[in-house]
Order: sequence, then C-alpha cells, then structure tokens
Amino acid sequence: MVHNSVNNSIDNSIDNSIDDSVWKLSEEECSEIIHLTLIDILSERKDKTFPLNKLVELLNSRTKIYKLSDHKKYNSFSKYLKIKHRGILNFIEDYNFYGVIRTDKHIYVKLYKNLVNMNDLSYSGRRITKDKEWIIIDSESD
Repeated sequence: MVHNSVNNSIDNSIDNSIDDSVWKLSEEECSEIIHLTLIDILSERKDKTFPLNKLVELLNSRTKIYKLSDHKKYNSFSKYLKIKHRGILNFIEDYNFYGVIRTDKHIYVKLYKNLVNMNDLSYSGRRITKDKEWIIIDSESD
C-alpha cells in the first residue's frame, strides 16, 4: 500500500507537468460531457445512487467515443478528472446536485435530480463552499 503523501506528490507532479494544450476539448465542454454522462448513469437507478467504482467504469465506457487527447494515456475522462480536479470525488463534491455516501467499505454517489439545472450544469450547481470549509462562529462572547 502506498502512503497518502506519496500519492499526493505523484498527483502534484502529474498535475504540474501537463498543460491545457494536451486536451482537445475545453474545460466547459469536458465538464458538460461529464455531468450529462453522470446524470444519465445515476438517473437509470431507482434510488439515483451508484457505487463510485462502477460509476467511474461506466463514465469511461460511455465517453470513450470522445477524442479527449492525442496522447493515448490521457484519453479517458477519469484521467482528465484526476489531473484537472484531483479526482472524480473532488469534482462531484464541487456540485450540490451530487451527494457522496461513505460506508465502512464503499463510497456511493447519489444524484439529487431536483437540484439539477440542465441549462447551466457547470455553474448553477456549484457549491459555494465545501462542508470542510465551514467555520462555526460562536456569537456569545465571555
């Protein structure tokens, strides 16, 4: 098992060594394709919930028709998400119409379809802040 700090340094070196010219699609185009595909996959389930690992597999299989890069090793949307957003979970957690459910052994992604604005996927559903960034201020002073 590789220690997390090693993984983070590997992710940072990958992130810093790849510029935007590698990608044939813009950030907005990639984001829209990813959202539409994830929403489609999650909508197929009655409870709108899917295991993360299966969701990644389906995302890659359904988006393989897109020519994302001329470099074969960068031609999957999961690789794109890892490089541009530090992984699919970071991408998902940036939007309020997805939820992440963590159990002891699995991670699930849930779609809150009532929060999806199909006319503006990239911006209308962006979270203002992630839960870990909230600061609690005690209004009572001693």
